[in-house]
Amino acid sequence: MWLNILLSNTTFNCNCYLFRINNKLKSVFGFIRCLNSGSTINLCIFVLVSKVPYNEVLNIEICLSIKISSVKKIGFCFLFLTVITTVFSQLSPDYRFVKTWHITEQFATVDSVPVDTVHLNYQNDNSIDRFSIANSFNGNLGSPIQSKLYFDRPEKTDFIFSDAYYPYLMNVQHVTFYNTKTPFSNLNYITGGSLNRKEDNFKFLFTGNANKKLNIGTTIDYLSSPGEYMNMAVSRFSGSLFGSYDGKHYTAKALLATNSMKNQENGGLETSADILTDLSPLVMQTNIAGQSNFIQNVLYYNHQYSIGFERPVRINSDSVRRDYVPVTRFGHTFKYDDVRKRYYENSVEKTFYQNTYGVGTQTNDSTSLQTITNNLSISMEEEFNKWMKFGLTAYLENEIQRYVYTKDNMLNLDFKSSTKVGGILSKQRGQRFRYNMLGELSFMGYKAGDFLLKGNVGGFFKLWNDSIALVANGFVRSDKPSWFLNNYESNHFRWQNDFSNEYRTHVGGTFSMPKQSFSLDVSVENMTQYIYYNSQALPTQFSGNIQVMAVNLKKDFHVGKFGLENNVVYQVSSNTGALPLPNFVLYHNLYYDDKWFNVLSVQLGANVRYHTMYYAPAYMPAIGQFYSQSTTKIGNYPVVNVYANFHLKRTRFFLEYYHVNNNFMKGDYFSMPNYPINPAIVKMGISWNFYD
Repeated sequence: MWLNILLSNTTFNCNCYLFRINNKLKSVFGFIRCLNSGSTINLCIFVLVSKVPYNEVLNIEICLSIKISSVKKIGFCFLFLTVITTVFSQLSPDYRFVKTWHITEQFATVDSVPVDTVHLNYQNDNSIDRFSIANSFNGNLGSPIQSKLYFDRPEKTDFIFSDAYYPYLMNVQHVTFYNTKTPFSNLNYITGGSLNRKEDNFKFLFTGNANKKLNIGTTIDYLSSPGEYMNMAVSRFSGSLFGSYDGKHYTAKALLATNSMKNQENGGLETSADILTDLSPLVMQTNIAGQSNFIQNVLYYNHQYSIGFERPVRINSDSVRRDYVPVTRFGHTFKYDDVRKRYYENSVEKTFYQNTYGVGTQTNDSTSLQTITNNLSISMEEEFNKWMKFGLTAYLENEIQRYVYTKDNMLNLDFKSSTKVGGILSKQRGQRFRYNMLGELSFMGYKAGDFLLKGNVGGFFKLWNDSIALVANGFVRSDKPSWFLNNYESNHFRWQNDFSNEYRTHVGGTFSMPKQSFSLDVSVENMTQYIYYNSQALPTQFSGNIQVMAVNLKKDFHVGKFGLENNVVYQVSSNTGALPLPNFVLYHNLYYDDKWFNVLSVQLGANVRYHTMYYAPAYMPAIGQFYSQSTTKIGNYPVVNVYANFHLKRTRFFLEYYHVNNNFMKGDYFSMPNYPINPAIVKMGISWNFYD
């Protein structure tokens, strides 16, 4: 294979480079001249591909005009050069096998997911946009975050200081397990931002099978995000080792993960009106100069042993296959979770915070929680009875926790233990009807009296040429509040409470038609004794009932090579003081999708995010919590992004102009009070898969 590449422009002269890549049956030759002028770079790329021995010739011409800073011209040229040269060296078809799945934490139940290789909307492949279509956050990737959609928020944890970091953490809920015929690797790099404030996110994945049964892998995720404003830099590292074993009788899943986050805390802008002026974001004054450190280490291991029999299955008149049918499965799950939070001020901030209890010159607040969980289960598999095809599971779970906290300026320890029993009735096999019912009760220890009843029922059938899914879900639960909601002391916040259990009832349903790209989800939840943070950022329990209702509509349209994705959410809260929510949240994505020259998938488009005005929760740095306020409304401002996505064989890459309407539209582009989102910036990224 021969590849000729020419980049041309008119004014700026750069050295000429020759390169040659040999890869067994392929070779690539290129001649590149990097030329640009002023603040605009014009790239004209002409590609000639000749396939041997078929003598097929492919001509590709791509012209771009991008306005960027002079420092970043070299970066753009280098990225494009890397993409073109590395991608075209892999034009032979790939016939690979990669199977992926997620698991549930309690029993490691497998839920298959597709391999992430789709070229559409690669520009949204970041922790914030994947989390929800509308979020409150400090402005840059890696900062504390809360979804503005109530039903997108994860369940609260015992360590209240980790809730704001949920989308960024590598843990059991977020790990992907693999099974591959050949080693599989992925490199992913996303960058963007203004001069000297560049945001870099590097991800690495490697996984491979030692044999048909055993797979191991590792991931690395590093983020450096200085932010566009003062004192808001984020540094994050997460890494993991994972593995799975799938034998005839014995199966196992394991995860060892670490997460480390460092966030500068600025308390938001001193003067919110600064964003309406021509001031550079770096000279806009912020309230404080603090720092939060968060660490989480997780060790997880689930293993199961099944006993059963071999059932003969006739293949044809001459041969019979014997399939193993599990009857009873014994399971054990072990999890160790160590989470720590530290808030530090080099000099005590006394103006921003209402209270300061310490007498020292610095603030150094530390808390931590270590949890050891063991779950023993026994299951009767669906396959064991051909007349009554359902599964039965009984389990016993024990949890031991060690709380480390400050009291009277001294670190203290407190141990808690809880034990619960539960059962599951399920039918997960079958094309028409499936269900899962779970009930559990904490009968001993610190959380005695907590209970959970939940279930989902789904019907799946055909209507004309389309498939239809009707799924109903619901739960009733009573949960003891986190120990830290009742007991906490720090330099700026102290409280002693005796909160009652929170009681919640939820009913929801989803109607979907996958072939029509349509889904409608309706959810209603009632909360009694709801705990929230009041206007002083102190935990408070509302003694009455609060109801939340949401309708989530998704519908995509496709006309020729054009697509329009739509996600419209209507939600309402019966108590906006304790639980404020925007009534309408919208996401729309209009794009052109085509395959050029039969090899290059291209998506060119623009998307917009919008929500109505409401009293959005504010953020309190010292405790890392979102609290209610009734002085500043946020919303009625669209955020528009334009982008170009490309996918060629094993490689995806994108260019995005984020918040492009900031160039011609004035408005309060705040994510939450005093915290604006980034101004208009250019982002780009590349993802490259390896199958060897």
